[in-house]
Amino acid sequence: MDWNNLKFFLAVARLGGLTPAATELATSVSTVSRHIDALEETLGVTLFLRRQQGYLLTDAGSALLGHIAEVERSIRAVERQGDAVRDVTGVVRLATFESIAHYLLMPALPAFTARYPQLQVELLVNRNLADLSRREAELALRIMDPKRDSHDPDTIAQPMGRFRFELYCTPEALARVDGDWRQLPHVSWDSAWFRLPMVDWMKELFPGRAPVLRGNSMQTHLLAAATGLAAALLPDFMGDGDARLVRATAVEADTHQELWLLYHRDLRASARVMAMRDFLTEMCRGVLGDSKVNA
Repeated sequence: MDWNNLKFFLAVARLGGLTPAATELATSVSTVSRHIDALEETLGVTLFLRRQQGYLLTDAGSALLGHIAEVERSIRAVERQGDAVRDVTGVVRLATFESIAHYLLMPALPAFTARYPQLQVELLVNRNLADLSRREAELALRIMDPKRDSHDPDTIAQPMGRFRFELYCTPEALARVDGDWRQLPHVSWDSAWFRLPMVDWMKELFPGRAPVLRGNSMQTHLLAAATGLAAALLPDFMGDGDARLVRATAVEADTHQELWLLYHRDLRASARVMAMRDFLTEMCRGVLGDSKVNA
């Protein structure tokens, strides 16, 4: 079937004749007639009764009109969606931490930029929290617990999922200690980060033992593990995705962390911000699964 014939059929069916259909489609009467004849020949049915006062739909024509109207509505919906995507322009600023930016967000960004080619992303990676009320960023992905961590009442906090910290090392490092992970050297955080729960978890895993390395960067911890220098406590979405690493042991402590998306209420009307919000929700659902965080 030549689907282009359906356009001519719709015009004649709605306007009742060849001449008004030709006018609407900016073509000739003979062209409209030729497409109608071709469609009837393809389907093997008569779609119109040709009368002097105009073209009247047959029963077969009325049935076809109902089906084509559904197709047209679907096409219009797709066109509107395309218009909405084209309307998403400008710059959207997202603030988050290093591990989330590098190992959750960056692998997904090509799909985002392909979906919204007119939208530019400004990614702010910093261990200091961006002030959303002062528009230092428009959205923020944070590890937090809203019951414990305060945030501006005008800021919407949306749960994105949960992940665990696990202990990782290379297979060679584990073999050197005959599988006894407790004998592995380990990496921990510097003194400025003593309040991090990961510091306490490492003390529980390696009681009374000093780390061979301290660092204030998750990337440093990952590389310490990947090079065989030390065991590192890493988010599972980092460690499980690195072929150089294995889990040294099953960590018994509750090392779950909650990931939240924050943005100011006033930005709910922003197409840019809502496009990023929806994409981040989709991304986190795909990587972290459907695990829910209690709001």
